[in-house]
Amino acid sequence: MPIVEPIREIWSVGAMRSRLLAAAAWLCACAIAAASFVATPASAEDTDPVVMTYEVYFGGLHVLSAEAELDRTDRRYRLVAQGETQGILDFFFSWRGNTESIGKFEAGGPVPARHRNHGYREDRVRKVALAYDGSGDVAAVLVEPPPDLEEVNALPDDAEIGTMDPLSVIAGLSESLTQGAACSGVFQVFDGRRRYDLTVTDKGTQNFEANDYSVFQGEARACGIEYELLGGDRKEKSKYVKTAHDRVVYVGRPLDEAPAIPVRAKIETDYGTVMAHLTSIAAGGKQLALKND
Repeated sequence: MPIVEPIREIWSVGAMRSRLLAAAAWLCACAIAAASFVATPASAEDTDPVVMTYEVYFGGLHVLSAEAELDRTDRRYRLVAQGETQGILDFFFSWRGNTESIGKFEAGGPVPARHRNHGYREDRVRKVALAYDGSGDVAAVLVEPPPDLEEVNALPDDAEIGTMDPLSVIAGLSESLTQGAACSGVFQVFDGRRRYDLTVTDKGTQNFEANDYSVFQGEARACGIEYELLGGDRKEKSKYVKTAHDRVVYVGRPLDEAPAIPVRAKIETDYGTVMAHLTSIAAGGKQLALKND
């Protein structure tokens, strides 16, 4: 089915999924993709968790639902995201997954402590767990089942050196955006299975009017997302992955009580557009959510 590979790409990157999806990242995994992007307040004081939900569409079809939560205490962060397929994608490719990153913020940026990613399809389970030392360097990696090198490219020998997990990269970028920095940077990412360089570029601002898909309206900053795969990716790429372009995550503040967060994301392919919309947010005792007719 034409919707399977684009969603798989988003989920593996950011999460970005989601990857965004969003990015990712993935957007997706990507991330858990596009749907797992979160941000953190500029203040170091304790805050209530920020909870967001996203719905993802491909070619107008509803294919994925995701929820992300940031829980912060002082300078420590915990990001959790979960998602599951919907509609026709769920019929042909039923999947659900969850991911989590825990770490702390220091002067130089986020320092991850632990990261995990679990995916479930039928009776198959895919697990990744990363543990970091006090400096944020990878100390242990668990991947189940191990990669099949007949299907995926081998990781470089130094795959984990100088890297962060996808959610910690997103946390650091969102912290910078909340404090007024530009939407830009190059990040070395290792998610346990894949090694890639993520490049974020500022594409200006765009104003969004109210619609039936999202709770957000107003001005958002467009962050372009590109990545270079360096290992762990599938050897045979589908036509949907090959033609993916114009990956953009839009960051805004739907609530004054919340930090800057992804409010929309898109990935263009030659076969259709993947769109992710923010459908609810709760922060600081305030909430926005779409009305159910």
